[in-house]
Amino acid sequence: MTRKQKQALLSYLGAYDGPLDGIWGDKSRQATIDFQRAYMDTVDGIFGEATEKRILEVVASGEKPRVQIAAASDWWHAVKYFSRWEFRCPCGRCGGFPVEPEERLVRLADMVRQHFDAPATVSSGVRCQAHNDELPGSVKNSYHLRGKAMDFCVRGVSGATLLAYVKQLPVHYAYQIGNSDFVHMDVA
Repeated sequence: MTRKQKQALLSYLGAYDGPLDGIWGDKSRQATIDFQRAYMDTVDGIFGEATEKRILEVVASGEKPRVQIAAASDWWHAVKYFSRWEFRCPCGRCGGFPVEPEERLVRLADMVRQHFDAPATVSSGVRCQAHNDELPGSVKNSYHLRGKAMDFCVRGVSGATLLAYVKQLPVHYAYQIGNSDFVHMDVA
């Protein structure tokens, strides 16, 4: 497995937020440690055969990643219902986080989740420009590109009900996405 492939797998699981360039520096080593802490008994920071075998097992399992980047802002520890991973760009080319999700946005989402006391699903958080450009109906200056927007739904809550509640919050803009139960919410 190449270094770039290792970085891509660590990025997919939410442990690595650097460029997928194959340069194995401090971020790659820290990501390896974070992965090992979450999934292995031995934590040595070395991406050897045992770590490679385990990361492939985890990715193949399809389980939701449980790694948080150690260098990520401390405010993530106070977020009760969401993980940073849920806000990543899904394109597979940019490393997942061309920008960080805005703290205010995530905290508002946490409030919404708590209010309805039901699981929430983020369908779109941070986007890179390439992924944004591929999406039908997206705009060139989307707030998703700056980590200030998300599209989400709450289980068992209609889009209209969710939108009505979100509009009571200090958001910049919110709208229901088509006739779906998903709502777009952004902060300025």
